[in-house]
Amino acid sequence: MTEQIAFSTRAAHAGRRPTIQYASRPIVAPIYQTSVYAFDHLEDLEAMRDGAPGHLYYRNGTPTHDVLEHAIAGLEGAEAAACAASGMAIISAAVLAVAQQGDRVVADRNAYGGTYTLLTQELPRCGIEADLVDATDLGAVERALAGHPKALLIEALTNPTLRVADVPRLCALGRTAGVPVFVDATFASPALLRPVELGAMLSYHSVAKYLGGHSAAMGGVASGERALIDAIRQKIARLGGCQGVMDAWLTVLGLPTLPLRMAEHSRLGLEIATFLESHPAVARVLYPGLASHPQHALAERLYPRGCGGMLSFELRGGAAAARHVLNELKLIDFAPSLADVTSTVSYPYATSHYQLPEQVLEDLGVSQGLLRFSAGIEAGADIVADVRQALEACPR
Repeated sequence: MTEQIAFSTRAAHAGRRPTIQYASRPIVAPIYQTSVYAFDHLEDLEAMRDGAPGHLYYRNGTPTHDVLEHAIAGLEGAEAAACAASGMAIISAAVLAVAQQGDRVVADRNAYGGTYTLLTQELPRCGIEADLVDATDLGAVERALAGHPKALLIEALTNPTLRVADVPRLCALGRTAGVPVFVDATFASPALLRPVELGAMLSYHSVAKYLGGHSAAMGGVASGERALIDAIRQKIARLGGCQGVMDAWLTVLGLPTLPLRMAEHSRLGLEIATFLESHPAVARVLYPGLASHPQHALAERLYPRGCGGMLSFELRGGAAAARHVLNELKLIDFAPSLADVTSTVSYPYATSHYQLPEQVLEDLGVSQGLLRFSAGIEAGADIVADVRQALEACPR
Protein backbone atom coordinates (compact mmCIF):
# COMPACT_ATOMS: atom_id res chain seq x y z
CA MET A 1 0.00 0.00 0.00
CA THR A 2 3.00 2.30 0.50
CA GLU A 3 3.33 2.94 -3.24
CA GLN A 4 -0.26 4.24 -3.37
CA ILE A 5 0.27 6.86 -0.66
CA ALA A 6 1.55 10.30 -1.62
CA PHE A 7 5.09 11.22 -0.61
CA SER A 8 3.83 14.09 1.58
CA THR A 9 1.63 11.63 3.45
CA ARG A 10 4.48 9.13 3.82
CA ALA A 11 6.75 11.94 5.06
CA ALA A 12 4.19 13.04 7.63
CA HIS A 13 3.99 9.49 9.01
CA ALA A 14 7.71 8.69 8.75
CA GLY A 15 9.07 7.08 11.92
CA ARG A 16 5.71 7.20 13.71
CA ARG A 17 5.20 3.43 13.97
CA PRO A 18 7.74 0.79 15.03
CA THR A 19 8.77 -1.36 12.08
CA ILE A 20 11.43 -3.62 13.61
CA GLN A 21 11.30 -5.92 16.63
CA TYR A 22 14.86 -6.04 17.91
CA ALA A 23 16.51 -9.02 19.55
CA SER A 24 18.21 -6.65 22.03
CA ARG A 25 17.09 -3.82 24.25
CA PRO A 26 18.66 -0.53 25.36
CA ILE A 27 20.54 -0.72 28.65
CA VAL A 28 19.56 2.90 29.44
CA ALA A 29 15.88 3.79 29.21
CA PRO A 30 15.16 5.81 26.06
CA ILE A 31 13.57 9.25 25.98
CA TYR A 32 9.94 9.31 24.88
CA GLN A 33 9.86 12.83 23.49
CA THR A 34 6.22 12.80 22.45
CA SER A 35 3.34 14.94 23.66
CA VAL A 36 0.39 12.69 22.74
CA TYR A 37 -0.38 8.99 22.29
CA ALA A 38 -2.64 7.29 19.74
CA PHE A 39 -5.08 4.41 20.20
CA ASP A 40 -6.01 1.84 17.60
CA HIS A 41 -9.49 1.45 19.08
CA LEU A 42 -11.74 3.27 21.52
CA GLU A 43 -11.73 0.07 23.57
CA ASP A 44 -7.99 0.54 24.13
CA LEU A 45 -8.59 3.95 25.70
CA GLU A 46 -11.37 2.52 27.81
CA ALA A 47 -9.12 -0.32 28.95
CA MET A 48 -6.45 2.18 29.94
CA ARG A 49 -9.02 4.12 31.94
CA ASP A 50 -9.78 0.87 33.76
CA GLY A 51 -6.13 0.34 34.69
CA ALA A 52 -4.41 -1.17 31.67
CA PRO A 53 -0.92 0.29 31.06
CA GLY A 54 -0.83 3.13 28.60
CA HIS A 55 -0.43 6.87 28.11
CA LEU A 56 -2.64 9.67 26.89
CA TYR A 57 -1.05 13.14 27.01
CA TYR A 58 2.24 14.51 28.30
CA ARG A 59 0.64 16.29 31.27
CA ASN A 60 -0.44 12.85 32.50
CA GLY A 61 3.06 11.37 32.24
CA THR A 62 5.15 9.45 29.71
CA PRO A 63 7.03 6.14 29.64
CA THR A 64 10.15 8.10 30.60
CA HIS A 65 8.42 9.41 33.72
CA ASP A 66 7.24 5.88 34.48
CA VAL A 67 10.85 4.76 34.65
CA LEU A 68 11.83 7.56 37.04
CA GLU A 69 8.76 7.15 39.25
CA HIS A 70 9.20 3.40 39.50
CA ALA A 71 12.87 3.86 40.37
CA ILE A 72 12.20 6.47 43.07
CA ALA A 73 9.39 4.44 44.62
CA GLY A 74 11.75 1.49 44.81
CA LEU A 75 14.54 3.53 46.39
CA GLU A 76 12.16 5.04 48.94
CA GLY A 77 10.39 1.80 49.80
CA ALA A 78 7.08 3.35 48.72
CA GLU A 79 4.03 2.09 46.85
CA ALA A 80 4.21 4.73 44.12
CA ALA A 81 5.78 8.03 43.08
CA ALA A 82 4.85 11.07 40.99
CA CYS A 83 7.00 13.68 39.23
CA ALA A 84 6.38 17.40 38.80
CA ALA A 85 8.07 20.41 37.23
CA SER A 86 9.90 21.48 40.40
CA GLY A 87 10.23 20.84 44.08
CA MET A 88 7.79 23.66 44.77
CA ALA A 89 5.32 22.17 42.28
CA ILE A 90 5.39 18.84 44.09
CA ILE A 91 4.90 20.49 47.51
CA SER A 92 2.01 22.57 46.19
CA ALA A 93 0.34 19.55 44.59
CA ALA A 94 0.78 17.51 47.77
CA VAL A 95 -0.87 20.12 49.97
CA LEU A 96 -3.71 20.74 47.52
CA ALA A 97 -4.30 16.99 47.30
CA VAL A 98 -5.27 16.85 50.98
CA ALA A 99 -6.44 20.38 51.87
CA GLN A 100 -9.04 22.80 50.58
CA GLN A 101 -10.62 26.10 51.60
CA GLY A 102 -11.20 26.20 55.33
CA ASP A 103 -8.62 23.54 56.12
CA ARG A 104 -5.39 23.83 58.10
CA VAL A 105 -1.92 22.31 57.81
CA VAL A 106 0.93 22.32 60.33
CA ALA A 107 4.47 22.97 59.13
CA ASP A 108 7.95 23.54 60.48
CA ARG A 109 8.58 27.25 60.86
CA ASN A 110 12.24 26.63 59.92
CA ALA A 111 11.27 25.66 56.39
CA TYR A 112 13.09 26.58 53.18
CA GLY A 113 12.29 30.11 52.01
CA GLY A 114 10.18 29.03 49.05
CA THR A 115 8.15 26.68 51.23
CA TYR A 116 7.73 29.40 53.87
CA THR A 117 6.36 31.78 51.23
CA LEU A 118 3.97 29.11 49.93
CA LEU A 119 2.70 28.47 53.45
CA THR A 120 2.31 32.09 54.52
CA GLN A 121 1.31 33.84 51.27
CA GLU A 122 -0.05 31.48 48.63
CA LEU A 123 -2.00 28.93 50.66
CA PRO A 124 -3.94 31.63 52.57
CA ARG A 125 -5.12 32.91 49.17
CA CYS A 126 -6.72 29.48 48.73
CA GLY A 127 -8.27 29.65 52.18
CA ILE A 128 -5.80 27.16 53.67
CA GLU A 129 -4.25 28.15 56.99
CA ALA A 130 -0.70 27.15 57.89
CA ASP A 131 0.17 26.77 61.56
CA LEU A 132 3.95 27.17 61.89
CA VAL A 133 5.73 25.41 64.76
CA ASP A 134 9.26 24.39 65.63
CA ALA A 135 9.43 20.75 64.49
CA THR A 136 12.23 20.04 66.97
CA ASP A 137 9.81 20.88 69.80
CA LEU A 138 7.78 17.68 69.94
CA GLY A 139 5.43 19.08 72.55
CA ALA A 140 4.56 22.04 70.35
CA VAL A 141 3.98 19.73 67.39
CA GLU A 142 1.72 17.46 69.44
CA ARG A 143 -0.39 20.42 70.56
CA ALA A 144 -0.68 21.69 66.98
CA LEU A 145 -1.80 18.27 65.76
CA ALA A 146 -4.60 18.16 68.32
CA GLY A 147 -6.71 20.34 66.05
CA HIS A 148 -6.72 17.62 63.36
CA PRO A 149 -4.95 19.45 60.52
CA LYS A 150 -4.82 17.89 57.07
CA ALA A 151 -1.05 17.32 57.12
CA LEU A 152 2.21 17.92 58.98
CA LEU A 153 5.02 19.21 56.74
CA ILE A 154 8.61 18.91 57.93
CA GLU A 155 12.12 19.01 56.50
CA ALA A 156 14.40 16.13 57.44
CA LEU A 157 17.33 18.57 57.51
CA THR A 158 16.24 22.19 57.36
CA ASN A 159 17.48 24.58 54.71
CA PRO A 160 19.77 26.38 55.51
CA THR A 161 20.13 25.92 59.28
CA LEU A 162 20.54 22.11 59.28
CA ARG A 163 18.16 21.42 62.15
CA VAL A 164 17.50 17.69 62.46
CA ALA A 165 13.88 16.52 62.51
CA ASP A 166 13.22 13.41 64.58
CA VAL A 167 11.33 11.83 61.70
CA PRO A 168 10.34 8.56 63.45
CA ARG A 169 8.91 10.35 66.51
CA LEU A 170 7.16 13.00 64.42
CA CYS A 171 5.60 10.25 62.30
CA ALA A 172 4.47 8.51 65.47
CA LEU A 173 2.82 11.73 66.65
CA GLY A 174 1.12 12.01 63.27
CA ARG A 175 -0.21 8.46 63.45
CA THR A 176 -1.57 9.01 66.96
CA ALA A 177 -3.35 12.18 65.84
CA GLY A 178 -4.49 10.72 62.53
CA VAL A 179 -2.50 13.31 60.58
CA PRO A 180 -0.38 12.36 57.53
CA VAL A 181 3.26 13.41 57.73
CA PHE A 182 4.97 14.83 54.63
CA VAL A 183 8.80 14.96 54.72
CA ASP A 184 11.04 17.07 52.50
CA ALA A 185 14.14 14.87 52.39
CA THR A 186 16.00 16.82 49.70
CA PHE A 187 19.09 17.44 51.85
CA ALA A 188 19.36 13.74 52.75
CA SER A 189 18.26 11.84 49.63
CA PRO A 190 17.07 8.22 49.87
CA ALA A 191 20.70 7.15 50.18
CA LEU A 192 20.81 8.56 53.72
CA LEU A 193 17.18 8.66 54.90
CA ARG A 194 13.95 7.04 53.70
CA PRO A 195 11.05 8.73 55.53
CA VAL A 196 8.37 6.37 54.19
CA GLU A 197 10.15 3.46 55.86
CA LEU A 198 10.06 5.49 59.09
CA GLY A 199 6.32 6.02 58.98
CA ALA A 200 5.85 9.09 56.75
CA MET A 201 2.95 9.05 54.32
CA LEU A 202 4.95 11.09 51.81
CA SER A 203 8.61 11.80 51.06
CA TYR A 204 9.50 14.44 48.49
CA HIS A 205 12.58 15.95 46.85
CA SER A 206 13.74 18.58 44.42
CA VAL A 207 15.39 16.38 41.78
CA ALA A 208 17.58 19.32 40.78
CA LYS A 209 19.58 18.52 43.92
CA TYR A 210 21.07 15.16 44.94
CA LEU A 211 18.83 12.88 42.86
CA GLY A 212 20.01 14.40 39.58
CA GLY A 213 23.29 15.45 41.11
CA HIS A 214 24.77 17.45 38.23
CA SER A 215 22.80 20.74 38.13
CA ALA A 216 21.19 19.66 34.86
CA ALA A 217 17.79 18.11 35.65
CA MET A 218 14.81 20.07 36.96
CA GLY A 219 11.75 18.80 38.76
CA GLY A 220 10.28 17.43 41.94
CA VAL A 221 9.22 13.95 42.97
CA ALA A 222 7.05 12.59 45.76
CA SER A 223 6.67 8.98 46.87
CA GLY A 224 4.29 7.33 49.29
CA GLU A 225 0.95 5.57 49.51
CA ARG A 226 -0.61 4.95 46.11
CA ALA A 227 -3.93 6.66 46.83
CA LEU A 228 -2.18 9.87 47.88
CA ILE A 229 0.19 9.72 44.91
CA ASP A 230 -2.76 9.32 42.55
CA ALA A 231 -4.37 12.44 44.07
CA ILE A 232 -1.09 14.37 43.72
CA ARG A 233 -0.69 13.22 40.11
CA GLN A 234 -4.20 14.52 39.37
CA LYS A 235 -3.32 17.94 40.80
CA ILE A 236 -0.12 18.08 38.76
CA ALA A 237 -2.01 17.36 35.55
CA ARG A 238 -4.82 19.84 36.29
CA LEU A 239 -2.46 22.66 37.28
CA GLY A 240 -0.02 21.99 34.44
CA GLY A 241 2.93 21.34 36.72
CA CYS A 242 4.34 18.45 34.68
CA GLN A 243 8.04 17.66 34.48
CA GLY A 244 9.88 17.78 31.15
CA VAL A 245 10.84 14.44 29.62
CA MET A 246 14.53 15.34 29.32
CA ASP A 247 14.60 16.29 33.01
CA ALA A 248 13.13 12.92 33.97
CA TRP A 249 15.66 11.11 31.79
CA LEU A 250 18.61 13.08 33.18
CA THR A 251 17.47 12.27 36.71
CA VAL A 252 17.32 8.57 35.86
CA LEU A 253 20.92 8.80 34.65
CA GLY A 254 21.99 10.27 38.00
CA LEU A 255 20.35 7.65 40.25
CA PRO A 256 22.87 4.77 39.89
CA THR A 257 25.67 6.89 41.36
CA LEU A 258 23.54 8.36 44.17
CA PRO A 259 24.92 6.20 47.02
CA LEU A 260 28.49 6.73 45.82
CA ARG A 261 28.02 10.48 45.54
CA MET A 262 26.33 10.78 48.93
CA ALA A 263 29.19 8.96 50.61
CA GLU A 264 31.63 11.43 49.08
CA HIS A 265 29.44 14.46 49.83
CA SER A 266 29.26 13.33 53.47
CA ARG A 267 33.02 12.82 53.64
CA LEU A 268 33.82 16.26 52.28
CA GLY A 269 31.01 17.94 54.22
CA LEU A 270 32.43 16.73 57.52
CA GLU A 271 35.96 17.71 56.49
CA ILE A 272 34.96 21.27 55.56
CA ALA A 273 32.77 21.65 58.66
CA THR A 274 35.63 20.52 60.89
CA PHE A 275 38.01 23.00 59.26
CA LEU A 276 35.56 25.90 59.51
CA GLU A 277 34.82 25.20 63.16
CA SER A 278 38.42 25.91 64.06
CA HIS A 279 38.80 29.09 61.99
CA PRO A 280 38.82 32.39 63.94
CA ALA A 281 36.73 34.20 61.29
CA VAL A 282 33.84 31.77 61.78
CA ALA A 283 31.38 32.32 64.63
CA ARG A 284 29.50 29.01 64.29
CA VAL A 285 29.16 26.01 61.99
CA LEU A 286 25.85 24.22 61.44
CA TYR A 287 26.48 20.59 60.48
CA PRO A 288 24.82 17.61 62.19
CA GLY A 289 27.95 15.52 61.78
CA LEU A 290 29.87 17.75 64.21
CA ALA A 291 29.88 16.82 67.89
CA SER A 292 29.10 20.48 68.64
CA HIS A 293 25.76 20.34 66.82
CA PRO A 294 22.92 20.43 69.38
CA GLN A 295 21.25 17.42 67.73
CA HIS A 296 24.39 15.43 66.96
CA ALA A 297 23.23 12.36 68.91
CA LEU A 298 19.95 12.29 66.98
CA ALA A 299 21.85 12.74 63.70
CA GLU A 300 24.13 9.81 64.53
CA ARG A 301 21.07 7.63 65.06
CA LEU A 302 19.17 8.73 61.96
CA TYR A 303 22.14 9.15 59.61
CA PRO A 304 24.59 6.29 60.25
CA ARG A 305 25.82 6.53 56.63
CA GLY A 306 26.72 10.21 56.96
CA CYS A 307 24.95 13.56 57.20
CA GLY A 308 25.34 14.62 53.59
CA GLY A 309 27.18 17.52 52.04
CA MET A 310 25.11 20.47 53.25
CA LEU A 311 26.35 22.80 55.98
CA SER A 312 26.11 26.45 56.90
CA PHE A 313 28.51 28.74 58.71
CA GLU A 314 28.18 32.23 60.13
CA LEU A 315 31.02 34.71 59.75
CA ARG A 316 31.90 37.04 62.61
CA GLY A 317 32.19 39.96 60.21
CA GLY A 318 28.59 39.77 59.02
CA ALA A 319 27.60 41.00 55.56
CA ALA A 320 31.03 42.48 54.79
CA ALA A 321 32.72 39.19 55.59
CA ALA A 322 30.23 37.24 53.50
CA ARG A 323 30.81 39.52 50.52
CA HIS A 324 34.57 39.16 50.96
CA VAL A 325 34.44 35.36 50.96
CA LEU A 326 32.12 35.18 47.95
CA ASN A 327 34.43 37.49 46.00
CA GLU A 328 37.61 35.64 46.95
CA LEU A 329 36.65 32.02 46.29
CA LYS A 330 38.46 30.69 43.20
CA LEU A 331 37.59 27.01 42.79
CA ILE A 332 34.19 27.08 44.53
CA ASP A 333 31.32 28.71 42.64
CA PHE A 334 28.82 31.08 44.21
CA ALA A 335 25.50 29.53 43.10
CA PRO A 336 21.95 29.70 44.53
CA SER A 337 21.42 25.94 44.48
CA LEU A 338 23.13 22.84 45.86
CA ALA A 339 24.11 19.18 45.55
CA ASP A 340 26.33 19.35 42.48
CA VAL A 341 29.37 17.11 42.19
CA THR A 342 31.42 20.29 42.54
CA SER A 343 31.38 22.35 45.72
CA THR A 344 29.32 25.54 45.70
CA VAL A 345 28.41 28.22 48.20
CA SER A 346 25.19 30.18 48.54
CA TYR A 347 24.11 33.29 50.42
CA PRO A 348 20.58 32.56 51.77
CA TYR A 349 19.98 36.15 52.87
CA ALA A 350 20.12 37.25 49.21
CA THR A 351 18.88 34.08 47.47
CA SER A 352 16.58 31.42 48.96
CA HIS A 353 15.29 33.65 51.78
CA TYR A 354 15.51 37.00 50.00
CA GLN A 355 11.84 38.02 50.29
CA LEU A 356 11.26 37.02 53.89
CA PRO A 357 10.71 39.78 56.50
CA GLU A 358 13.68 40.74 58.65
CA GLN A 359 12.06 39.51 61.84
CA VAL A 360 11.37 36.14 60.26
CA LEU A 361 14.98 35.91 59.07
CA GLU A 362 16.18 36.71 62.56
CA ASP A 363 13.88 34.08 64.06
CA LEU A 364 15.12 31.50 61.55
CA GLY A 365 18.77 32.33 62.20
CA VAL A 366 19.41 33.49 58.64
CA SER A 367 21.76 36.42 59.20
CA GLN A 368 23.68 38.55 56.73
CA GLY A 369 26.84 36.70 57.73
CA LEU A 370 25.46 33.21 57.03
CA LEU A 371 26.78 31.21 54.08
CA ARG A 372 25.43 27.82 53.00
CA PHE A 373 28.03 25.39 51.69
CA SER A 374 27.32 22.43 49.41
CA ALA A 375 30.23 19.98 49.52
CA GLY A 376 30.96 18.25 46.24
CA ILE A 377 33.04 15.13 45.67
CA GLU A 378 36.44 16.78 45.19
CA ALA A 379 39.63 16.14 47.13
CA GLY A 380 39.27 17.71 50.55
CA ALA A 381 42.68 19.38 50.49
CA ASP A 382 41.78 21.40 47.39
CA ILE A 383 38.47 22.66 48.76
CA VAL A 384 39.89 23.43 52.20
CA ALA A 385 42.71 25.39 50.55
CA ASP A 386 40.25 27.51 48.59
CA VAL A 387 38.10 28.22 51.65
CA ARG A 388 41.20 29.05 53.70
CA GLN A 389 42.51 31.61 51.22
CA ALA A 390 39.04 33.17 50.89
CA LEU A 391 38.90 33.62 54.67
CA GLU A 392 42.23 35.44 54.74
CA ALA A 393 41.85 39.11 55.62
CA CYS A 394 38.16 38.44 56.20
CA PRO A 395 36.50 41.30 58.13
CA ARG A 396 35.72 40.35 61.73
